[in-house]
Amino acid sequence: MSNRKVLILQTVITHYRVPLFNFIGSHPGISLTVAYDKKMERANCRLDPAKMAFDVIAYEKAKFLGPLQKIRDLRALTAGYDVVIFQGDLHLVVPIISSLVPSKRQKVYCWGIGLSSSNGLRERPLADKIRYWLNDWSDGTILYSAHVAEIYRRRVSRPNKVYVAHNSIEVQHFPFSDEKRTRIVSLGTFKKNKRLPDLVTAFANIINRIPEEITLDFIGDGEDGPLLQQMAQERGITERVIFHGRIEEDAKIWPILKNALVSVSPTQAGLSVLHAMAMGCPFLTSVNAVTGGEKFNITDNRTGYYYNGEINDLENKLLQIIRDPLANQRVAYNAYVYYHGKRRVEQMAQSLIEVILQD
Repeated sequence: MSNRKVLILQTVITHYRVPLFNFIGSHPGISLTVAYDKKMERANCRLDPAKMAFDVIAYEKAKFLGPLQKIRDLRALTAGYDVVIFQGDLHLVVPIISSLVPSKRQKVYCWGIGLSSSNGLRERPLADKIRYWLNDWSDGTILYSAHVAEIYRRRVSRPNKVYVAHNSIEVQHFPFSDEKRTRIVSLGTFKKNKRLPDLVTAFANIINRIPEEITLDFIGDGEDGPLLQQMAQERGITERVIFHGRIEEDAKIWPILKNALVSVSPTQAGLSVLHAMAMGCPFLTSVNAVTGGEKFNITDNRTGYYYNGEINDLENKLLQIIRDPLANQRVAYNAYVYYHGKRRVEQMAQSLIEVILQD
C-alpha cells in the first residue's frame, strides 16, 4: 500500500485526541502530521515523541477581515501532502477556499461538528449555506454524528461527500460492574453553562425521599466549584455531597463510577457522555443540551436519559432512576455495550482512515 501523507490542522492538540491520531498514524498506508496554532502552543497537552505515531508542526494565523482568519504561508504548510483536513471552523473559510483553488491540489476535507453548537446544536441559514457549499466544492465533510450528517445530506448537492466519524475518546477498559449503585455523579469541569447548581437543588429537594446511602459526587473543578459547595452548606446536605476534586486517570475515576446510578450534566453533553458510557454509567442531560452530537448516543431509558430542562423534571428523573435499580442496571449495561460495540476511539479512527485512503 502506497504511503499517503496527511496533514490535520487543529487549534491545539488535546490529550483526548492523541490516541485517535496514534491510531491513524499507525496505519501502514498513512504518514500523519498534526499542525497546531503556534500562539496556542502552551495549551497543547504534554506530548511524548516516543509514544507518538505522528509528527507535529506549528502554523501561524493572522486576522483577515472581521472574524475571518488566514494562515500564513499556507501553500508552504500544505505542500507535499496528499490529504489536508481542516477544522470545520468558518473562521478559517479563507484558507480552506485558498486550498481549493489550484487545479492540481491535494484532497481537502472539513472535519468537525458541522453546525453551530455554542448555544445548542442548531442550523443557521447563512453560515450553513457556506458549510454546504464547502462540502460540494471540497472533497467532503467528516462529521461527528450521523444526526448532523442526515441534515447535510438533505441540504448539499453532493450527499456522497458527507462522511461520519462518530466523535469519541479512549477510555480504559474495565469490566461491567454488578455492584449496588448508590452515587449520582457529575464528571467534568464546573462551567457555568452546565447549570450544575440545578443538580444540587434537585438533589436537595429529593434527599428526604431517597435512601440515606445515595450521595451526590462531583469529580472535577472549575469556576462554579465554590458556589456548589456553598449551596450544599446552605441546604444542610454536605454529608451527602462529595467533592472529589479533579481526577484525570481512568483508574481513579473507575472506583467512583462503577457504582454510580447516573452521570448528570444538565445543559452540556459532550465527550463526557462517552466517558460515562464506557464505564457502564448512564448519562442524564436535558433535551436541549449543548452538544457536538455526542448526546445523540443517548436513547431515553435505553442507553441513557433525558429530561425537559426544568428542575422539577430533573427531580422526577432522578427519583425514577433511584426507585427502579433493576431498570437502571439494564440501561447502564446497554450504555456499556453501546460504547464498546460502536463508539470506541479505534472505530472513529477507522472511519477517518477509510476517508483518507479512498481514491
